[in-house]
Amino acid sequence: MQLSIMDELQLQYRNLSQKEKEIADYVILHKNSIQNINIRELAELTRSSTATVTRFCRKINCESFVDFKIRLGREIEKPVDDSSSFSKVRNLYNDIVNSTADLIQQESIEQIAALIKGAHRVQVYGLGSSGLSALEFKYRLMRMNISIDAITDSHLMIMSASLLSENDLIIGLSNSGRTQEVIDAMAVGKKNGARTVSITNYDHTPLTDISDVSLFTPSRNRAGDEHFINSQLAIIYVLDVITMLLLDDPELLHNRENTLQALYRKGKYEGLSKDT
Repeated sequence: MQLSIMDELQLQYRNLSQKEKEIADYVILHKNSIQNINIRELAELTRSSTATVTRFCRKINCESFVDFKIRLGREIEKPVDDSSSFSKVRNLYNDIVNSTADLIQQESIEQIAALIKGAHRVQVYGLGSSGLSALEFKYRLMRMNISIDAITDSHLMIMSASLLSENDLIIGLSNSGRTQEVIDAMAVGKKNGARTVSITNYDHTPLTDISDVSLFTPSRNRAGDEHFINSQLAIIYVLDVITMLLLDDPELLHNRENTLQALYRKGKYEGLSKDT
């Protein structure tokens, strides 16, 4: 399946030269007006050359600037005549979810589900908001009786990674792909033989370089709206898909249902105790 222009821009962004990145940034912010300019005008607007624009187009897998404009034009939806915050957020969420679905490769996500099921221990590393997503994933998989922990402290990451072996799995969460604490810990675990998985925005980063499998999610920067601050929606979507795949396993589903029943019985018992 051919990726969209915006997906290509994101995945190849780290692989672009500084001037090509400036062209990419301009395209992201002005994608609705690109159809009205030619290659010379884009070069002038980005203070580059037509040769640089052409190289940029080829690096994002377009044959030429004309091919780039045609593909981008097909992807641009007509703007919704509603400037309310509700509408803006709805449109941004729809774009991120759809883009995430386009970026996910079925083979890769099935491979990750298999790695989780086969691992003796699963460690999920993430800092900041990615740490919150790591904790969310931990709570989900715990209910399936999967041995998992979420590490959100850089020192603990190194400590836990140093104790892993070839039977273990590390999942690193980093939108930028350059969170050094996560990269360092994953490198330690990989040296000990652990398998490594990353969920990130960009290819060609230190994080993807040490990952056996990588899943890519759309960057919030592609929205072109500085007010949009949710950096975890795409990661949660990916974790949802992995969770659904795992629950196709009857044993894992049974384990989850048992934990839910136990919580239900506890809540019901406590409710009766308070009434008596």
